[in-house]
Amino acid sequence: MTSLVKRVVGAVGGVGLAVALGAGYLIVRGPFLDGATLAPRPLLAALGAFIVGVAIAAWGLTRYARF
Repeated sequence: MTSLVKRVVGAVGGVGLAVALGAGYLIVRGPFLDGATLAPRPLLAALGAFIVGVAIAAWGLTRYARF
């Protein structure tokens, strides 16, 4: 494949990783980092974003390694 495709899937993997890291921070900052715990609905949204971020990061970074 072309270098452009490799850059795009690498960027998708990087964005997925950033989303997973950001959502993971929101989930653990309350119990472990002396922050306020999120309310139930925002906590569920952060958990959903974490799962989607991990899935997107895995897809993008495996495609990046494949090309």
